[in-house]
Amino acid sequence: MSIEPIAFDMSIAGRKIDGRTMEAKRFRLIGLELADQLGRNPTPSERLLLMNAATLAMLCEQATADLLEGKPVDQENYRRNVTLLGANLIKLGLAKKSRDLSKRDSAGTDDFGAALIEANLH
Repeated sequence: MSIEPIAFDMSIAGRKIDGRTMEAKRFRLIGLELADQLGRNPTPSERLLLMNAATLAMLCEQATADLLEGKPVDQENYRRNVTLLGANLIKLGLAKKSRDLSKRDSAGTDDFGAALIEANLH
């Protein structure tokens, strides 16, 4: 399937951003990879979500790099960015929403699976 190139022309908030920086190249790459994973030409609203997801992914990557280099990381901000990134990916259909598996969900499962769930609840 042919996907149109996503509009990452680096004109953001009315400003022309220099696309030659390492950060701009990474932003564009993340956006293009997510658009490719989408598997179809993104709608205008999906393009906005892709741009937001690329931004959040970069913020998460930056915090991870800082952490690995022994620099302080705002953990609350990091968790918030990870949560928002996950929500964006779910909206785009690129990730599934996790759900709680508990005893009430065990109906229709095999007896062994239900016993495992029950054992882990205690």
